[in-house]
Amino acid sequence: DTSGIGRAIEGLEDLYDRPLRVGLVGLGAGTLASYGRAGDVYRIYELNPAVLALAHRRFSFLDDSPAKVETSLGDARLVLEREAPQRFDVLAIDAFSSDSIPVHLITREAAQVYRRHLADGGILAFHISNRYLDLAPITRQIADDLGLPAVRVIDDPQAGSDLYHTDWVLITANRPFLDDLAADGIGQPVEPMPSLRPWTDDYNNLFQVLK
Repeated sequence: DTSGIGRAIEGLEDLYDRPLRVGLVGLGAGTLASYGRAGDVYRIYELNPAVLALAHRRFSFLDDSPAKVETSLGDARLVLEREAPQRFDVLAIDAFSSDSIPVHLITREAAQVYRRHLADGGILAFHISNRYLDLAPITRQIADDLGLPAVRVIDDPQAGSDLYHTDWVLITANRPFLDDLAADGIGQPVEPMPSLRPWTDDYNNLFQVLK
């Protein structure tokens, strides 16, 4: 898979000779569960129980995944704040594709919560594909706050493909993973926006990141 999240999961599969533990914030149709292998654990955080019901009723990604799939209903940020460290190899935040985004999932404080749940060498992945907002500078600030490198993986499928354009930012201290990406010519720096004030639980400015 050439998407950012595909690169993250499959990259760690290549590096680690063991099952992975993956956290997913935002269920959708459950497509990311299709990456799961036997022995993997995929823990999915979803706010809306109707979305979970629909994913089971209309799609087969969750039920067909060889991984053990766990679901936790409720606001992902609040659930993660209450949970013991989950030691995720990959924690994917996939909740920003609409024109009304959950800002509390992409603040400095939220990032601290996410980091507490990452295993050593884990990857924090933000799906920032959005028609209206350029969220890349926000993720760059998050990476800088965490003191971690970040790489942006933009995937543009070939004309005629039924795949969608995706834009992911991967934040990690996992140097072997980053070196493998670079060796394959994958990824680009996440450019900062010098005038951008860091987003916190008390401050954000959507107008500043309008496309």
